[in-house]
Amino acid sequence: MILKIILSCSILNVVWCISRHPILIVISYDAFRYNLFDTKLLPNMESLRKAGTYADYMVNIFPTKTFPNHFSIATGVFAETHGVIGASYFDAATQKVVKKGAEMFHYNEDVVPIWRWNEAQGDGRYSASFMWPGSDFPYQGKDITYNQKFTRNFTHVQKVDTVISWLTDPVKPANLVMLYVEGIDYPSHVYGSNSTQFIEELKKLDTLTKYIEDQLVKHNLSEKANVVHLSDHGILSVPVSKVINITQYMKPGTYTLLGSSPIFQIYPKKGFELELYNSLKEGSRKNGHFKVYRKRSFPRRWHYKNNTRTPDLLVMADVGYGLEDLIIDARKYGRRHNLTLTNSTEFGVHGYDNTVEAMRPFFMARGPRIKKQHQVPPFRSVDLYNLFTQILEIPKNPTNGSMWHIVDILRDSALQKETNENKNVS
Repeated sequence: MILKIILSCSILNVVWCISRHPILIVISYDAFRYNLFDTKLLPNMESLRKAGTYADYMVNIFPTKTFPNHFSIATGVFAETHGVIGASYFDAATQKVVKKGAEMFHYNEDVVPIWRWNEAQGDGRYSASFMWPGSDFPYQGKDITYNQKFTRNFTHVQKVDTVISWLTDPVKPANLVMLYVEGIDYPSHVYGSNSTQFIEELKKLDTLTKYIEDQLVKHNLSEKANVVHLSDHGILSVPVSKVINITQYMKPGTYTLLGSSPIFQIYPKKGFELELYNSLKEGSRKNGHFKVYRKRSFPRRWHYKNNTRTPDLLVMADVGYGLEDLIIDARKYGRRHNLTLTNSTEFGVHGYDNTVEAMRPFFMARGPRIKKQHQVPPFRSVDLYNLFTQILEIPKNPTNGSMWHIVDILRDSALQKETNENKNVS
C-alpha cells in the first residue's frame, strides 16, 4: 500500500500527498540586511515581497548574532530567557567554556522551539529543520521527524529539493519546515559586504528564492504553503585600520574572554572585576571607540542581563569598529583565500546594539493565510512565534512577543477576530 502511495505521489503529484494541516515554510537568509533590496539586484525577491506582506525591517534581539537571534525567532523569547547569549559562554559552576552544544540550548526547559511544539500537537503534524541553529537536539526528550545538521556540502538546489521531499513524503509529510541559508554571511565576513564576492552570492539568493517558488508550483504546494522569508541580522564592513586592541588594558590571567567582534564577553576571575572594569573604562576614555559595561548596568532594553550565563563585563566596539579577534580572522582568511591584507582590507561584522540600522533584518511572507500586496509597520522578531502558531493553527505558548504586532499580516483569521473583540472591550 505504501509503495502505491509513493508511486502515485512521484508520478501524479496529487494534492493528497501533502499534509492536511496548514503548511508553513520559514527561510532564514543569514546576515541579509533589510536595505539590500535597494541594490536592485533582487528582482525575484522584490516581486515576491510586493505580492505578499512585508515590513521595511524587523527589530531583532541583542546581541545581533546568529545563534541568539535564530533561537529567538524559533522560541519567541529574548536571550536572557532562552539562555543562548552568543556562540559560547563561561559556566561559573563548572569553570568551563560551553560552545554550540545541547547544553547551550537547554538553559530553560520551559522554552520550546516551534518545531518541537508543532510536532508535539500530534494528529499527523511533522516538523523538519534544515540546518536551523539549535535544532540538532531533542527537546522535551524527543527529536523531530526530519533534521539536517549544519554542513556546507549542499548546493542551494539540493537544499530546496530536500525540503520539497519532506513536504511531499507519502507517509509523514512535514507541515512545518525551518530552512537556514548561510548565503551571504560567510563571504561578507571574509571579503566585506561591499565586495564582488558578496554581490555574487546575493544574486544567488535571488535565484534560490525563484527556485523555491518554482518547486512549490511544480509540486502543487504553492496555494497551500505559507512561506516566510526573513533574516537574523544585518551586517556592515570594518577595515583593518579600525580594529581595537582591548586586551592591552587587561591584566593577563585575571579573566576569561569569549565572543567575537564587535562584542567581547569578559568573565573576571574572583576579586578582579572592579580592577578590570576600571582599566577598561580608562582604555575606553583614551581610545574613544569602544564602551565597557558592567552587568548591573546593561541596558534593560537588551533583555540580556537577567541570566546566569551573561558576563560580568561586556566590551562593545563603536559602530564601524572591530576588536582584535578580527586580526586573527583576517590572517586565517588570508591564508585560506590567498588574500593580501592592508589597512583598508574590510571584513563583515555583526553583533552591535540592535538599535543600529545596519543590524536590521528583513521580513516578507506570502501564502493562503497571508495578506496580498500589503505592508505592515516594523515589528520585533520575538513576535514571529505568535505568527507561526497562528498560521499552523496550534495553541499559543508564553513568549516575550505580542499578538498585536502580527495580526495585520494575516488574512481573516481567528486572531484578527480575537484582537478586534479585545479592542472593542477596551
